[in-house]
Amino acid sequence: MTYIVVGNSAAGLFAVEEIRRHDKQSELIILTAEQEPSYSRCLTTYFLAGDIPVSHLYLRNSDLAERLNLKIVYGVKVNGIDPTQQIVRSSDGQEWHYSKLLLAMGSSPKKITIPGADLPEVFTLRTMVDALAINKVLERGAQKAVVIGGGLVSLKSAYALRKRGLEVTVVVSSKQILSQMLDQKAAEIIQKHLRINGINFVLDTEVKLITGNDHVKGVMISPQTVLAADLVIVGKGVVPNVGGLKDSGFNIGRGLKVDSSLATNLPNIYAAGDIAETWDLVRQKFMVNATWPNATTQGRIAGANMCGGQEVYPGSLGLNSVDFFGLSAMSVGITKLPDNMNSGDWKQEENLKMEGDKSIYRKLIWQGDILKGFILVGDSSQCGVLTTLIKAGRPLTQAQRNLTLSKRGTLIVGMMR
Repeated sequence: MTYIVVGNSAAGLFAVEEIRRHDKQSELIILTAEQEPSYSRCLTTYFLAGDIPVSHLYLRNSDLAERLNLKIVYGVKVNGIDPTQQIVRSSDGQEWHYSKLLLAMGSSPKKITIPGADLPEVFTLRTMVDALAINKVLERGAQKAVVIGGGLVSLKSAYALRKRGLEVTVVVSSKQILSQMLDQKAAEIIQKHLRINGINFVLDTEVKLITGNDHVKGVMISPQTVLAADLVIVGKGVVPNVGGLKDSGFNIGRGLKVDSSLATNLPNIYAAGDIAETWDLVRQKFMVNATWPNATTQGRIAGANMCGGQEVYPGSLGLNSVDFFGLSAMSVGITKLPDNMNSGDWKQEENLKMEGDKSIYRKLIWQGDILKGFILVGDSSQCGVLTTLIKAGRPLTQAQRNLTLSKRGTLIVGMMR
């Protein structure tokens, strides 16, 4: 038996550890496009901010391969699968035969195609290589940065750069920041807080080009307006790495569609992490929910099932959380009322108050008496219980519903009654 895992991040790492729990002897191979051992992508902005050293990015000790009796092959870009002969092919012509295969290649950042995008101080932030390269620019004395995009990676990057003392401007094409995570009201609270802490914003604006000959000089947002910059970070979202698999016979939507065992439609091939399109517990359809907790759970279950297990993956859940300069925000599930509300049982409940100079905002989305999503800003103390209620998908009594916007600590007591 030969197990091959393509990808060395959250899903891949948890998969190989689970495989070794069930099978101590069979050949186990990791193929990864990167040159680094497993590390946390989530922590790269903390490294850039100066909060942690680069060594803290690594997820396991250097003896992982020896301890698990596995082979790690670095620098391998898989660009084809032969499901009949059970062969994995790489872009440089190498081949590996597998008995069971897990695809956990994650996703890649979207590129921008404007003039100047190829200048050396223009980056995306996805890998450790990206983070180290950006850090070199910071160490050379960069003073002004423009971040293109208003999503989670963009704002975490802006936060990190500001903590390093740079003058930072975020340019967002939409009318609000964090449009995939928060509603307008929550986004405005976060934006105001970031502005107070020195980050500037330009909303509803497209970047025209990046100026400079050999090095970045600025970012043009209109013929009359150029933002001075010596560093640009682009955060325009990510796409699952399915490009090299489209001719292999997979059932592909946005990612590789998998069933409740994390198996694809092709025999002996599984998928997990950002590349996998799984059943969304709340939206009740297949989606890519690219979060670290989803990836680790999927990797573990896929690894168990590759060894003959019969574990069931219940489905994924959209979940994001951040903390900027002491203000936390978290969203789970559906955060905005659906546009196509065919039935009249969708509703939302909001609560906004001030505690000193701190905004506390809570929003719950209901379908009938079932909690479908929430946003918490400034106080996330009830996030665990609320997330559990969403996953359970069961109707709540009116008394229990009344507790969901109540004081800290009362919700869990009410759920036990």
